[in-house]
Amino acid sequence: MKTISFSNAVSIKEYALKHCDQTLILFGKNQLVTTAIELMPENVVLCSTERLVSSTGVSETGFSGLVVASQYTELVPIDEPPILSLASLQQAYQQVAADPNAFLLLLCDGCQAHEEMILTSFYFLDPHFKMIGGSAADENKGQTVISLGNKKIPNLAIFFSLPAKTLLIKENLYLPIGKRLLVTKADPLKRVVYTFNGRPAAEEYANQLGISVAELTASFIRHPIGKKRGEDIYINSPQRINDDHSISFYAQIIPNTFVEILTPGKIDQILTETRQQIGQAELLFSIHCTLRSRYLTQSQQWGKVLASLNQVATQQIGFVSNGEQFNWQHLNQTMVLLAIKENTEMGDD
Repeated sequence: MKTISFSNAVSIKEYALKHCDQTLILFGKNQLVTTAIELMPENVVLCSTERLVSSTGVSETGFSGLVVASQYTELVPIDEPPILSLASLQQAYQQVAADPNAFLLLLCDGCQAHEEMILTSFYFLDPHFKMIGGSAADENKGQTVISLGNKKIPNLAIFFSLPAKTLLIKENLYLPIGKRLLVTKADPLKRVVYTFNGRPAAEEYANQLGISVAELTASFIRHPIGKKRGEDIYINSPQRINDDHSISFYAQIIPNTFVEILTPGKIDQILTETRQQIGQAELLFSIHCTLRSRYLTQSQQWGKVLASLNQVATQQIGFVSNGEQFNWQHLNQTMVLLAIKENTEMGDD
């Protein structure tokens, strides 16, 4: 596996036809992806994104992603509803299940709010099987694009079994502020919380932050919600305040559970901890939530994040998503990262 970039669709087509034994997994702006699909050979995956991530910065031009020998991948389009693809998913999983370094890369339509439903369709996998994913971003009138060859598909599962050691890492830049909210009324399927602590959700959320409801929306990016699992935090980002002062979120929240209000932590310390987890890697593939990207842009810290990752990797590439999947959870405002620790699979050509 290695990183790869292209300036236009024609160059992708030329490379893919010349290297028909390789699979290309590429990301680009929605308009670029939409116009490129008709040119794509069957060994090309395209996925729309708001921004591309590389060792040199973030951008909105061209295409970039990963190239891997096709013999190490199993690609399975996931239909709507996902249960229609169950047999194909099970068959692909059996091809890689015995490999302790195998993993699943999941690409979901980021506009359908079906990520949790898709994740439950993988009930047959070993709970310790590695998985990482991102929801296609770059909304255009409520649409995003994922394609395999010259055909649009709703979602895609890519199983990898590489001759390399692999590691998955989750990084968030937020910590609890010590204020918990009890979810007293919610509709998980709609991703709506109606009440926290028995009060309208927006009113209690604002009250805990010491601000007015009118000020709450502007605080979402600095104070998202976290779901605690052991010592770990999984972020769930508020999307909007509704007329009844309920709050719509970007991921499901379950009634009768506690959630934590979060605030940005010490970024230098967090980046150091991430580097320590990685050690040294041949390649890093990162998926960053669009809200994390917005926070890093506003705080002018994208450069610091990428420079930190460059310290521990020979190559890095990634994209900005509408949500992330990690260890069978759908979450927000987070970076999920694949590290290839040793890569003996492909040469430089």
